[in-house]
Amino acid sequence: MADGALSARDIERLEWDVIVVGTGMGGGTLGYSLARAGRRVLFVEKGRSTLPGVPGTIRSAMPELAEPAATRSAATYYDALARGGRSTDEVEDVSGRSAKRFVPFIGSGTGGSSALYGMVCERFFAQDFTPRQNFTDPGESTVPEAWPVTFDQMRPWYAEAERLMNVRGEPDPLRPEEANVNLPAAPPFSNDNQPLVDYLTGRGLHPYHLPMACDYTDDCATCQTFLCSQSCKNDSARNCVLPAVTEHGAQLLTECRVVRIDADRTTARQVVCEHPSGQLTLRAKVVVLAAGALATPVLLLNSRSGDWPRGLANGSDWVGRNLMRHLLDPVEIWPQTDSTITAANKEIGLNDFYFYEGQKYGTVQSFGAIPPMEWLLNRPGPQGRALRLMRPAVRRVYEKFFTGGLILAAMMEDLPYLDNRVLLSDHPGSDGRQRMRMQYRLHANELERHSAFLRLFKGVLEPFRTRGLGSGKENSNMGHVCGTCRFGADPTTSVLDPQNRAHEVDNLYVVDTSFFPSSAGLNPSLTVAANALRVAEHVNQAHFAT
Repeated sequence: MADGALSARDIERLEWDVIVVGTGMGGGTLGYSLARAGRRVLFVEKGRSTLPGVPGTIRSAMPELAEPAATRSAATYYDALARGGRSTDEVEDVSGRSAKRFVPFIGSGTGGSSALYGMVCERFFAQDFTPRQNFTDPGESTVPEAWPVTFDQMRPWYAEAERLMNVRGEPDPLRPEEANVNLPAAPPFSNDNQPLVDYLTGRGLHPYHLPMACDYTDDCATCQTFLCSQSCKNDSARNCVLPAVTEHGAQLLTECRVVRIDADRTTARQVVCEHPSGQLTLRAKVVVLAAGALATPVLLLNSRSGDWPRGLANGSDWVGRNLMRHLLDPVEIWPQTDSTITAANKEIGLNDFYFYEGQKYGTVQSFGAIPPMEWLLNRPGPQGRALRLMRPAVRRVYEKFFTGGLILAAMMEDLPYLDNRVLLSDHPGSDGRQRMRMQYRLHANELERHSAFLRLFKGVLEPFRTRGLGSGKENSNMGHVCGTCRFGADPTTSVLDPQNRAHEVDNLYVVDTSFFPSSAGLNPSLTVAANALRVAEHVNQAHFAT
């Protein structure tokens, strides 16, 4: 046990000022801000600690690459995922004709998904805060006219979040509101990226260096999809949870799964958890949920009681609804005929099609080089075994068609609908725990915009050899999930108020991406961090002012 750390039973005996469930970008940032303000903060994290010095942590590569022998059994594979900061929770997808089960590629452990993210931290467009006007035909979508906060209200919090995460980059030339942001400069475009930047500029487009929460140490690999080994990635674990614990007296309880919150009609009374030491019942003046847009609504729905028959804070019946996740379409591109790109290259941003001819699409970003084929081969189950048996043939195909290129990805905003949602599953997982169920289908609005966006995107790439790497239509790609506990002024059409407090529960807040009323078309991390700082100030003043 680290110096100053309390045992689980000691933690249970105390009443905390704030319990923060989840240590991702929302929970880590809010908890750090409140701990720095002198509040007694307890982080409760269902995953493992992957903070510096924790033995067994897998860094420098995805677990499938770092420990290929882990595929010998599902147990060793999931253990490797957990030590690499990955979720092992199964999702039941009932969107199609038959249900399917899969483990989404999201974070679980200190830092949550921010520990795995590609470090792109940029502000939303000002128009993203008035989303409905951006779509020619939003149809039956619940996308609102406006967020309950404005871009101008968020501006100082964006600036504070950029400083906290040490964001470096250059402003997007298509956003005049960013002209005076003055971020520290990022390194110049790499030799792999520069020819593509020159080509795009020559087409009259406006590429820019993505703002990255990265320190760019020597031999920086940018570490997208895996934990950083060089203390280079600025995420909520490194920049928030660690200093909150080591400098400001916060406590961190890992491998502790919150199963429900007990509450009366107005107040969250206790947080009930499963821990290796047994069941824990934790108490705090304020409870903050930041478990992610899939897990947070499941937790609320699982907290049913006589006072809350449809789930805690669910008087509106909107908990779990309005599920969104960006449509991501990666394309491998060979900017030069003899391209042999193997280095990290997450640098280019392009927003010329973000708003285009009166319609809203999304962004284009570079994603670097394609992972080695072992990422596919080193998995348990029938598919992994079949691929390993065909290893020579798979390698020939992989090396011929899928190596040496640079990945660009179109990322399109989807809209919220009441029937796209997260629910409780009727069937527990193999470990006996409550499994989450989701249903998500693309509506006419998404299908039409998606087709149009891909035509624009691929039209720009026509001079080059390209190969598609998947479709944004597949639900197994669950990046940037959001929207399942939206905030708003009207308690009949939202779960949270404009300060991210549950409309009906005085001391319950949500600060992960669940609160988004629209998904925008950009990476959500900076907006989550900025909003968490905003909410932390409100919590400190509303609940602890003397």
